[in-house]
Amino acid sequence: MDIPTRKLEKAALAIILIGFVIWSAGFIYRSSFIAIDGKRYFCLFDDSMISMRYAWNFSHGSGLVWNPGERIEGYTNLLMTLLMSFATLVFDKSTAALFIQILGVGFMLGIAYTSMRIADHIVQDENYQHKALIRVLSFFFALSYYPLAFWSLMGMETGLLTLLLLLGILSAFNCTRDNNSALLLLVAVCLGLAYLTRNDSIIFAILIWLYITSETSVPKTNRKSLWQLFAAISLFFLFVIGQLVFRYLYYGELLPNTYTLRLTGMPLLARIRDGVGFITPFLIGTTFILVLSCMNLVFDFRKQKLLLLSIVFSAIGYQIYIGGDPWIYWRIMSPSMPLTAILFTCQVRAIVDAITSIRAFSVYFLRNPIFPKKYVAEVLVILLTLIGLIFANKLFLPQISLLVKPYTANDNENNVNTAIAVSDLTTSGATVGVYWAGSIPYFTGRRAIDFLGKSDRYIAHLPPDFNENVSWPRMQSVPGHNKYDLNYSIKTLQPTFVQGFRWGVQDLSEWGNTHYIKVEYYGISLCFLKDSPSVFWSKIYVP
Repeated sequence: MDIPTRKLEKAALAIILIGFVIWSAGFIYRSSFIAIDGKRYFCLFDDSMISMRYAWNFSHGSGLVWNPGERIEGYTNLLMTLLMSFATLVFDKSTAALFIQILGVGFMLGIAYTSMRIADHIVQDENYQHKALIRVLSFFFALSYYPLAFWSLMGMETGLLTLLLLLGILSAFNCTRDNNSALLLLVAVCLGLAYLTRNDSIIFAILIWLYITSETSVPKTNRKSLWQLFAAISLFFLFVIGQLVFRYLYYGELLPNTYTLRLTGMPLLARIRDGVGFITPFLIGTTFILVLSCMNLVFDFRKQKLLLLSIVFSAIGYQIYIGGDPWIYWRIMSPSMPLTAILFTCQVRAIVDAITSIRAFSVYFLRNPIFPKKYVAEVLVILLTLIGLIFANKLFLPQISLLVKPYTANDNENNVNTAIAVSDLTTSGATVGVYWAGSIPYFTGRRAIDFLGKSDRYIAHLPPDFNENVSWPRMQSVPGHNKYDLNYSIKTLQPTFVQGFRWGVQDLSEWGNTHYIKVEYYGISLCFLKDSPSVFWSKIYVP
């Protein structure tokens, strides 16, 4: 072992780790705010707050539901929701959100460490100095890819899913390298838990099982090993079958309500068109990384690298298939980016080695050294890796600097202030009608009506509006936001509080002006149902 290199590696890893923890503290602080009641609140991304409401109700005896008494599966992250239920059991609502953010920091550190361990398998034949550089860069890249950090620190299941996926891959590599069939059980558990975190991770699981099968199905493999593989795969599918049985017995359906909301009724070609439009900026930003990763597979083919790259492109293909996403923060692709980083840095290293072997280059740098001779190659690898990372993070640089608040932090503040005002001005029997289905229902605790249908079966089964009435840039129709019926949600159900009267082609503003009263409370605009007995009208000055 190269002891100086080892010490340098440890120092670099320590600096990166400490730097990330400090940055994360700044991120969490910037995502928090002082509300109208004078208290500091911590709040997650709004979809995470939907899961937090399920978790709160579950930990407080009302069941795994959005509204007590209504069994609708409006989440897609069972395991993450169960983890949240521990936080909501122990802490108050704001502190529970902070706990989940801190947990996200832990997920990110686990992801970085596991990425480094996977990199060990990819560069196992290299000398120690090369290994150390790839390990450090893999660790750094995993922590520095902003979308992955954003989703993890804002409470989405992305961090947990990524960690479980990487642990599954690492266990698969260890299993096939050491011919240790016992590790197959660890693969099955990791991938099974990943499935419970997000069901669509089964795509990645299938690829990993195919890799293990290809490494196991060789002439020297004995029958016992094949049976152990079969048993491990069966164990994984017990997780799949177990959740299906639970879903059917508890919610009465085989598919979550969110699946119905996002995918049913949307023509495949329309989904693909929107998916391509959505993912184009991602492909542009990561072209340098993806091209070099593919080159690394082509010029130094190994099944391990093929597995990593297949996971990357399966994530891209899946994102296109489901028609994109409402947010350009690459939620679906983020779990695969640490894998891309490993191949990318390996190829950068190979290119730099080729360049530095050219005589003219060597002579120039030896006669005019900017850095000590033995570190020229390493510095170039680091610079090229940073360039790739900067391009991948280009859209998010203001937020990375913390000069700009994290995405939706201002919306969270407005929604929490609204929730506080609604709680102050209504009885526990009031209902809230919302487009943002997370923070307001969570912090008010009131029965809620989801205008966009994540937790409403009727809305989820409506035909989607895909005629550019609910459109985002490069997307004609946005999954999860293109089904609505305000006549049903507002006119028929008449919630005590309504967040707004317009969506898509529907505008009930005129009707709302005659049936609802707009009031101001500590600078917060609220619309309450006229003469509702659930409103403390004595607290409100109504002109």
